[in-house]
Amino acid sequence: MMSTNMKAQIEVIPCKVCGDKSSGVHYGVITCEGCKGFFRRSQSGPVNYQCPRNKACVIDRVNRNRCQYCRLQKCLALGMSRDAVKFGRMSKKQREKVEDEANLVKQSRLNGYELPSPTYNNNNNNQFVTLTTPGYGYTSNGYSYTLSGNQQQDYPVSPDTANYPNSPGPHPISLVRPVDLMDPMTFGKAITEAHLRTSLYSPDQIESLKQQTVSQEQIDSYKLMNHFQLWMEIAEKITLAVQQIIEFAKMIPGFMDLSQDDQIMLLKAGSFELALLQLCRAYDEITNSVIFGNSYIPLEAFSALDDEEKMVMEKIFEFVKAVQTYKLTEVEMALFSALILISADRPGLKDTGDIQKLHEKIQASLKLEIGNNHQDDAETLAKLVAQIPVVRGLSLLHVRILQRFRDSQPDVEFPALHKELFSAETTDAS
Repeated sequence: MMSTNMKAQIEVIPCKVCGDKSSGVHYGVITCEGCKGFFRRSQSGPVNYQCPRNKACVIDRVNRNRCQYCRLQKCLALGMSRDAVKFGRMSKKQREKVEDEANLVKQSRLNGYELPSPTYNNNNNNQFVTLTTPGYGYTSNGYSYTLSGNQQQDYPVSPDTANYPNSPGPHPISLVRPVDLMDPMTFGKAITEAHLRTSLYSPDQIESLKQQTVSQEQIDSYKLMNHFQLWMEIAEKITLAVQQIIEFAKMIPGFMDLSQDDQIMLLKAGSFELALLQLCRAYDEITNSVIFGNSYIPLEAFSALDDEEKMVMEKIFEFVKAVQTYKLTEVEMALFSALILISADRPGLKDTGDIQKLHEKIQASLKLEIGNNHQDDAETLAKLVAQIPVVRGLSLLHVRILQRFRDSQPDVEFPALHKELFSAETTDAS
């Protein structure tokens, strides 16, 4: 029987599937009553759920009923199982993990900062959310942070206190911010949570995909693409990755405290670089293949690229292989991604002092984590930092070949978010 205290701790943590208020551990995962009932129904008999998009739909409190296929896949990926109810009591390690997460959630709420539920968005009609789309921010889980044009910024307001006019609001930026009160370990945990909740593929999913055999027919379908078709496929995959990178950025403590203009400049400058870091998780050197869609596709299948594009691809995967030799944990990858994104030397930034302070806080957490995991190699952090100019150089090469492709295809219509991030203005700023 679960103790009253443990039940209270669990119910503080939002539903792992959709982010709604949880009601306990159901089928091995902390979920709300809605997701508990959905999973029970999905296991009661044969189901034939179909995804109308690309099997990467948004699953949150608002959209959870729109795609049964993706909702079930998320339940399974998180570990929900009928067998899980047989395991009984939690181990001491499991209880401690729940208590740590509950304390992190309570502390973040106390400080006025909410860990948002993850969102996964894919839309075949290219109507992707853009950096200046009204409502960009924490809207689906009851938090409001608007980035649109020159509108005034609205700070996150908890639904628990929004109806009480005398309740204290969050600290203004000029005063103490929640991120300033976080120690390096708690700060690192928050960034890791952001990384794990927004990555397109979890570590378990990556391992599962490695075990799957890709048909020759699937490989041939990429080999038979012409130059234009392959570019459109790549642009779509980059856009999907960037959507998740934006969600990751929004969950980094302190990022949403920066000015609207600085947030957008950091995302425009760093999104492609973080997408390359995601490749470090998705590339398999043994088979020389990378996750493309929902399968590992060998690099040789991208034969429609021209000579310069293939040269850039080779350089990208040289970088990927170099980073893989450091054997970074998911925590280290999360912190390294944040370190690259939050960088005060990007062109066009205004509040560089605040950005530099946040950068140094990230670096302190990364140094602590690397010190714990790489005691046999004291130079790991220095080696990682040395890769930053490399990844920036690759980003510039990407801009160059992208512009060349645009010049050759003046009527091409890229996804809206891709167009905004990698526009001519962005090229000039870089």
